[in-house]
Amino acid sequence: MMELIHFRILLALKQYGSLNAAAETLHLTQSALSHQMKNLEQRLGIVLWRKQGRHLVLTQAGQYLSDVAESVIATVTSAEQHLSLLAAGKTGKLTLGIDCHACYEWFRTILKPYLQAWPDLAIEVTSRYRFNSFDAIRQYKLDAVLTSDPVFNGVLHYQPLFNFDLVLIVAKQHRLAGAEFVDPIDLQQETILTYPVERERLDMFRKVLGPAGIEPLAHITVEETDIMLLLAASGRGVCLLPEWLLADKAKNPDVASLRFNNLPLSKTMYLATRHEDVQLDYMQWLIRHAQVKM
Repeated sequence: MMELIHFRILLALKQYGSLNAAAETLHLTQSALSHQMKNLEQRLGIVLWRKQGRHLVLTQAGQYLSDVAESVIATVTSAEQHLSLLAAGKTGKLTLGIDCHACYEWFRTILKPYLQAWPDLAIEVTSRYRFNSFDAIRQYKLDAVLTSDPVFNGVLHYQPLFNFDLVLIVAKQHRLAGAEFVDPIDLQQETILTYPVERERLDMFRKVLGPAGIEPLAHITVEETDIMLLLAASGRGVCLLPEWLLADKAKNPDVASLRFNNLPLSKTMYLATRHEDVQLDYMQWLIRHAQVKM
């Protein structure tokens, strides 16, 4: 069986044409080098090099195998360098899961600088495993997940990124727009706009309407946050969204945000990862800049 040392010896012999120089380069004794090559020749049943005076000359078989060696050594060297960068968290692939629709809106604000900071990092963002991200990370289908609904069981590491409040979004001309606070009962005759998610996972129903026993007039699901805000602005419904979505008031001049009376709706955005991946450089960068961004 050919080993890397055989390929390295052949390349050294080809480069220096001297047993002594090749041995010194590889930190071997001349006898050890000769022994390695003789064993290889015996196993292959072919002569790889001959002595011509003070020099060594590769045979046709030796030349062929040295060409193979150049390719093999280059591939192995590249692999070693890549693995070293992977171990240091300098490169690799980050498959990031998005566990909530609004998380996309936040990640867009940081994606461009992230791509610029890590040009050698392949990044995939997916919602394929939404609400099943716990198992997806454990099975290495995902590397990290942005979520505001953590499951603290010790298996995954949940790094808090920032805190935020959920607020009720209504049109500027809505009857509730001028109120200091609102109550769940105020939504009984309203059309509720939400993302297309099961009711038991929607904060509007599980934290606001459900506990108060309120059933709204209608419930419409919307895929995109921008469309939801446009519908709210036109008086087609009201919605519960993170307050930071309205940070740029100029982009949403036709809506108002309201808080519920004695009903705090505070949440935390987390980056969930495997414990062994937390200290990877590109994970730490994401954590640091997420905290600064908000």
